[in-house]
Amino acid sequence: MDFQATSGAKALTRLTPAQHEAVFADDPRLAVFAGAGAGKTRVLTLRAARLVDDGADPAHLLVVTFSRKAAQELRQRLWRLGVEGVRAGTFHATALELLEISRAERGQAPPKLISDRRKVLERVAAKVPTIRGTNVGLLLDSELTWAKSLGLTPVEYRDAAQRTQRQNRLDVDAVALVWDAYEQNKLRQGYVDFDDLILEAAVALDDPRFADAIHWRSRHILVDEFQDVNPSQFDLVTRLLTPSTTLFCVGDPNQSIYGFNGATPSLLRNLETTLPGTRIIVLDANHRSTPEIVSAATSVLSPEDRRDIHATQQSGTLPELIALDDDVAEAAWVARRALRTKEPGGKWRSMAILARTNAQLARFEEACNSLGIPTERLAPEQRLALEIKADADAPRPGGPSEAPRDAIALGTFHRAKGLEWPTVFVTGVSEGFVPHLGATNAEALDEERRLLYVALTRAERRLFVTWAARKDGEESSRAPARRRSRFLDEFERHLEVLKGVARGAPSANGAVRAGQLRQLLEDKKNASTNS
Repeated sequence: MDFQATSGAKALTRLTPAQHEAVFADDPRLAVFAGAGAGKTRVLTLRAARLVDDGADPAHLLVVTFSRKAAQELRQRLWRLGVEGVRAGTFHATALELLEISRAERGQAPPKLISDRRKVLERVAAKVPTIRGTNVGLLLDSELTWAKSLGLTPVEYRDAAQRTQRQNRLDVDAVALVWDAYEQNKLRQGYVDFDDLILEAAVALDDPRFADAIHWRSRHILVDEFQDVNPSQFDLVTRLLTPSTTLFCVGDPNQSIYGFNGATPSLLRNLETTLPGTRIIVLDANHRSTPEIVSAATSVLSPEDRRDIHATQQSGTLPELIALDDDVAEAAWVARRALRTKEPGGKWRSMAILARTNAQLARFEEACNSLGIPTERLAPEQRLALEIKADADAPRPGGPSEAPRDAIALGTFHRAKGLEWPTVFVTGVSEGFVPHLGATNAEALDEERRLLYVALTRAERRLFVTWAARKDGEESSRAPARRRSRFLDEFERHLEVLKGVARGAPSANGAVRAGQLRQLLEDKKNASTNS
């Protein structure tokens, strides 16, 4: 198969120099820092196709993703390039397969999975008098995921939670007590949970004979969204490596937003040190959004995380920052603006309304529907049991796809990650929501900045950012005033710079506009330093 001479040729001609280098570099270990809209999926796909084109057996490639949807999309793209047989699946599906093979070789039955850990934890917690309240199962599940991702035991959890100032409504001693009882029950009944899959798969690779067989089969490891990797997943990846195994990973430290699951951007940022010989390639172009959106979104990041990102799209309208009196007024404004923004013959599904929490979305849904605007909630992430089953039963690439309903998408910042729309409303950007009340230390605040950055960079051409000064309800006039998010202070200052560029009637060329923005911002920075 020569994908350069067939369907891959067209894809290759659209690559930027940095993307081309990422696809064709001979380095055995590569980490690609790919920002929002940088084309990371295209690069990952073409890298896999290039390996096969160079003679690698597709069955010797292992692509690890964070969702079944991402794995299926990668298989479809490879199929269109004439490549079949590449193994692609989620971390948990990959770990389950390793455990099944390991146990089969020892004459043991495959692992029995707990399909819903939350319910099991609720039953265990019911016997602990110090744990009461709503969403106990959800809170305990989150704590166990975080702790197990760090390789902690119930005893170690107490100290770690206090040391990191972990925010949780449950008493840490009570969590440790429930966790210990849960582990004992699980062990007696011979079950494992989804976090155990990662940990036990890594332990299985301690067996030299088993490890040799897996290493022979998985000679090329490719990892998507590496910024979302947590320590236990990182340990599994490193155990899959040998001196001759190639590693290719893509990710963006500025889109690391799953700290509650133990993920940390430092694992990607420090890969050169952790895995000596790893080369870093930076994709510094955004092919999704206008220069105005790219530069404004970058302003909400901490200064040390801001990178010089070049926008390749044409110049567009300025992002808008709108303050409303209360939540009801904010929802009504967004609905009316959506009605005005929709072009004749345009589609509602070209727009999205995003909020920090699911609870915030209800008022926007009601306001839109009252004006006859159809809405549709973004589907929640599948439970892990369904992820694994669906991954195993994935249909052959190229099959029929379901037509999306024409409706404005409603979703949380987290759920919107990886998606994009021409017009995006980022709503409820006030203190308490962004950053969230639970973000009380520097690390958590930085993640809240990254989360807002993810939401802002979902927009391609139009971006509206809104916040409400008071809570809605009958007593809204007497409700305590809110302050807008502290992250919007720099965002607003940046909008003033953008307005200065607009008054100068710059070229509509994206590269020229981006250069003008960079120069103005540099001048502004120098003026501030010298004053």
